[in-house]
Amino acid sequence: MEIYPGFSMPLWSIITIISAVAALLVFLIIRVYLNYAFLKKCDRALNDTESMTELRAMPSDRLLRRSRLIEKAAERNGIELISAVGLDVIWEKQFLVYRKTKYLRKFVKYFQEKGLFFCILGGKNKPAVEKIFVKTLSQSSDPNLLKKIATACAGTDFDGEYASGITGDRFQELTELTGDSEWPVRFFAVKLLLYIDDQRAERIIWDAFRDPSAVIRRAAAAEFKPDDTSRLSARLKGLLLDDPAYRVRKAARIRLDSDFPEYYRIQADSLTKPQTIHVLGLLHEGSDEDENTAIEFLQSEDLEIRLQAALHLQQQGSLVRLFAGVPAGDKAEYERVRNLLKKACEVNCTEFLKELENTVNPAAVQLSAELLKKNGNRSFIDKLAEKVFTDSFRESSREHYLEIYREAVECISLRGTDRALELLNRELKNRHGDMELAAVILPMLPVRGDSVFIPTLISLLKSESFADAALLRSTIERFPASMYIADLIAILRSSPEQYSLAVRKEAFKVLGELKLPCCLQMILEHLKLLSSSEQKEFAAILTSFDEEKFSERVEGLLESCDSETKCAVMSALPVTGLKKFVKVIKDSAKDPDPDVRIAGIWALAGYGETKLISQMTDMLRDPVERVRRETASVIAEYGTPSAMEELKAVLSDENEVLPVKSAAVYGFGKSGRTESINILVDFMEDPELRPLIIKALSGKTAKGEIRLMVELFKDAAPQLREYIAEAFKGMGESSESAIIELLSEEIASLRDILSEILLKTGYVESTVRKLRHRMPEKRKEAAATLALMQTKEAFKGMVLAARDPDSDVRVEVLKALEKLNTPDGEPILSALKEDPDKRVRKYTLWALERLQAKNTEAG
Repeated sequence: MEIYPGFSMPLWSIITIISAVAALLVFLIIRVYLNYAFLKKCDRALNDTESMTELRAMPSDRLLRRSRLIEKAAERNGIELISAVGLDVIWEKQFLVYRKTKYLRKFVKYFQEKGLFFCILGGKNKPAVEKIFVKTLSQSSDPNLLKKIATACAGTDFDGEYASGITGDRFQELTELTGDSEWPVRFFAVKLLLYIDDQRAERIIWDAFRDPSAVIRRAAAAEFKPDDTSRLSARLKGLLLDDPAYRVRKAARIRLDSDFPEYYRIQADSLTKPQTIHVLGLLHEGSDEDENTAIEFLQSEDLEIRLQAALHLQQQGSLVRLFAGVPAGDKAEYERVRNLLKKACEVNCTEFLKELENTVNPAAVQLSAELLKKNGNRSFIDKLAEKVFTDSFRESSREHYLEIYREAVECISLRGTDRALELLNRELKNRHGDMELAAVILPMLPVRGDSVFIPTLISLLKSESFADAALLRSTIERFPASMYIADLIAILRSSPEQYSLAVRKEAFKVLGELKLPCCLQMILEHLKLLSSSEQKEFAAILTSFDEEKFSERVEGLLESCDSETKCAVMSALPVTGLKKFVKVIKDSAKDPDPDVRIAGIWALAGYGETKLISQMTDMLRDPVERVRRETASVIAEYGTPSAMEELKAVLSDENEVLPVKSAAVYGFGKSGRTESINILVDFMEDPELRPLIIKALSGKTAKGEIRLMVELFKDAAPQLREYIAEAFKGMGESSESAIIELLSEEIASLRDILSEILLKTGYVESTVRKLRHRMPEKRKEAAATLALMQTKEAFKGMVLAARDPDSDVRVEVLKALEKLNTPDGEPILSALKEDPDKRVRKYTLWALERLQAKNTEAG
């Protein structure tokens, strides 16, 4: 296509150019429109909240790109628009951070005094900026411009020396500013006067040490350099000791250390309490001397002083070092460290306990448990639990583990978090089979963790896996009954297939020991779960219930047909002391159930109704053997003398049948009365009763009973002695300890008798065998026991032990053998010398030689 003669262009090129021009025109039109719309929005912003909100929400870079439009709107509507949208803050950053001078010019244009202060802040080593400041300040006709700059300073620190140099000779103005009521103005003036070499300026600075503003006092302490250094050091000491502002004191301390180290000598004894607090708050980092000073003041009884010392030690890491390095073996050092750290904890300096997570020192772990009981972040207790409740820690701290464990559990109980309580509950689940640890946990379980612990405790109750049932019950009972009463009732109502008798019994005991009035009927109905002896022990709990309601329920149960319930209730009634039920109990002798009859007569015994008991001799002929036996036992123990004679007459009655006589013997055997032994021995000649009597006497294993039987044995005819010896044999080991105890009393008249009894029961032979036990303690114990008997059989075993490898055993043997070297021991000694066993003869002679040598040395 020919556009004009001599010049042609393809059609597609022309179309491209036209499209580009059109696109540019569209872009320009849109740009103009958007700028116009933005400008209008800026015009409305000061009066339209929505427009202002939109402007403030714009990113900083977009606001910066549209600075000219905002400036234009601000010139038409008010300079405050720049500040309102935050553009001034963006300019400030562009200059102070990125050193872009054009934005400083904007500041000087719209916010002259603030812009000039920015020149002071950023003009050093930047001539263009300095030129703006000097030119603006010198050409300004505003007499208060310097004060406005000082106000714009707003207390911001700056280089006073540089500012003094570019401000020029304005001493008079600065002097006037030092008297201004606003402290930022005074601060600006003082910062400049600090670098003006003039006596008048120096005088003003001395006064600045007492200025009401801490910022001004701090500036004076840090930068003032007068000729009178001694006066300055004294003034700095005064600030360090007495100024209430920490930053002022810190500036004074830094200045003293840097310029006047030789003057810094402060005697702690001469300081007041506030001065001591100030000094401790500014102790040096890394100084051993200051660390020792802090440790000394950490022991102060004054909490304010102690806090400052603790803060310093905490900041230096000294508390962490003390904590991590506390020794386990040195008790005195452990106590010293514990007391120091406890003092720190009392003023809430507990950050050193964070080291608990990293330490492997058992002593540090124990110490943390002790301290966390009262102080410290409770989250540290979680770390304590996680560490102590591990097998690895138990292994590494085996010697002190139980003590550490106890401290940790107590700590968790007192202040543990929910997480720590969960960990303790998990520990209880895992360790309930270890009674040493379980016995530590259960008494300390905190009631506040009821929702955590009750399910576990009830689970243990149901499982029968916990060894100490009483401890488990007492633990459960400390918690609110509402948390588990439904579980207890469900266990009581369950079948034997669901829960064993032992589990139901424990659930019943918990329910009863709670003494809840709402559970009285249930307690009485389930009393039958306990054995007769347990029912009597449990009965004391029943006295806590209302007597009227209790009596009403008991009457109903005694009239019921359930024999188990009636037996259980009757067994428990005597402890209550309610005599109103005696008649009903007496009438139970006619009850068709033999167990009810037995419970009735024992209940009468519990009430102390001896006369009524004596009237029950007809029950000796009850058709049921166990009723006869129990009746005889009650009469023999609690009956009147006439009832006892009647019971004795049963044994001598030739016309009485053996089953009745057998019951009488059984009763005398169970009786605790001493005359029962005499009665039984009197009838030992009866061949029909003898086996029964020997069995009955075998149950008399109390010390007093054995003493009486020994007396009877001593005076008895040979044949009767054999019968009584049979009774002693039947006692087994249960009587041997009582006989040895009698032997140790060294009653000469009883020694041979007791030794003979022990010989007949086989005890001597058994003890001689113990002389060959692998444990020296057992051999020594056996030698001491044989020495008490002084019989041939005993000494025969001892001479063979005279060469025991253990010195303690040999001493015990020789002490016993000394008794052979006496007139009383001559017969035994002669028998041993002539013993058929060559080894016995040999060792007897050797032992005598040892005794003679010992006697010679003593002589």
